Amino acid sequence: MRRFEAYASDRFQLDSQLLWNESTVTAPEQARRQVDTARTSVDIFVCLLYGHLAILLAAAVTLTSTDTGAPAAVTTAVALAAPIPVCYRCTVSATDEWAAAVRALVNVGRHPLAASLGLDIPRELAAERTMWSLVSRLPRIPYHEHAAAPRNPIEIVSS
Repeated sequence: MRRFEAYASDRFQLDSQLLWNESTVTAPEQARRQVDTARTSVDIFVCLLYGHLAILLAAAVTLTSTDTGAPAAVTTAVALAAPIPVCYRCTVSATDEWAAAVRALVNVGRHPLAASLGLDIPRELAAERTMWSLVSRLPRIPYHEHAAAPRNPIEIVSS
């Protein structure tokens, strides 16, 4: 998950975590749906994984606490232990899909985000990276009266 949280910053110097709400509001609907669907898949597999582990733990406690029902507890433990590696692998695969969806959201959503903020994306990548770096700092800077005069948010950050 860390790789897609850092993608926008590494590629464009855009802090996607700080500007996540703005990005998802302005991104195309299909990109938002893709991210939501991919995250739901990850959530399902994580729940399956932890659910199996919780029931496996309960079966182990039952097995050690009483002699009656031991065959059922052993059978349950074996049956629940088998799919745990599969659930883990499915979680990793679903996370890969989630990362691809977030990359797509950043790639296609940064133009609408810039437009909604009243900015034009420069043609050169280096200039775009500088712009996003400054915009990403903007929410962290406290408001000052002397900063209200400039029209361009980049001027506010650099003052």
